[in-house]
Order: sequence, then structure tokens, then C-alpha cells
Amino acid sequence: MPANGAIYIQRDKVNLSEVFEQVRSDKRLFRKATYYDVDLGEDTVRFNIMESSKVQNHINGFLGYISSLDQDPKRKADTSYAIGHTKVVLGLVSEREFEENHAIWQSLFTIADKYNGFVFVHDSVLLPNGAVLVGPLLDA
Repeated sequence: MPANGAIYIQRDKVNLSEVFEQVRSDKRLFRKATYYDVDLGEDTVRFNIMESSKVQNHINGFLGYISSLDQDPKRKADTSYAIGHTKVVLGLVSEREFEENHAIWQSLFTIADKYNGFVFVHDSVLLPNGAVLVGPLLDA
């Protein structure tokens, strides 16, 4: 099963060519990018950009997931507050597992760090430094 993850960013836009050297996208003069393809090691991974018109509904569902967790209410409230300000969602599409190419895993945190975002992997929300806010990884 390929690696799966997302990045939640509170900024209005991102440009992954500010983060990585080998980046391609469908961005044009009068067209916003809908994805970025990034070369990571021997793999090319895609970061899809969720349509801005779909972000709020997605966030509402995600906040429901966070509230359903059997974890500390303050942690959940703090995480929900931060996620609730999301303006851009990047979804990872990869052919390989994180264990098969560690650069894929690291890329999530590199992007989150650049844009002060949050990483969602293994059903958990993490800070750019890898600290777990909520989710099953908190109990691992």
C-alpha cells in the first residue's frame, strides 16, 4: 500500500518550488497549480492541492474526526482550533511506502515547516517537528 498523508496549511497559497529543487506542476500564467510533482530520491511523488471551494467541507469533516477521538479534550480543542484555520490542503500521492523512501516521509514535515502547517499521517495530526497532537500515534 502506498504512503498516505496530507498537509494542512493556514496560508492562502503554497508553491513547492520554494521548498524543493525538482518540482513540476500544471501552473500557468492564468492558472493556479492543482498539483506539484516532486522528485524525492528515485521517486516522483504528487502533492494534490484541494480545490479551495472544497476545503471548508473537508475541514468540517476532519474536525468531526478529531472530536471523536478518545483523547484529552484540551488537546483535541487546541488541534481543532489550529486545523480550523486551514486554507490549503495538500494530499500526498505516492507509489511507495514511507519505509521504502524516507525522503517521502521527510517531505511532509519539510513542507509543513516551511508553511507553518500540520501533517496528517497514520490517522494522527503532527507538528512540523514530528510531535503528535492527536491520534493513534499519541498512544504509540
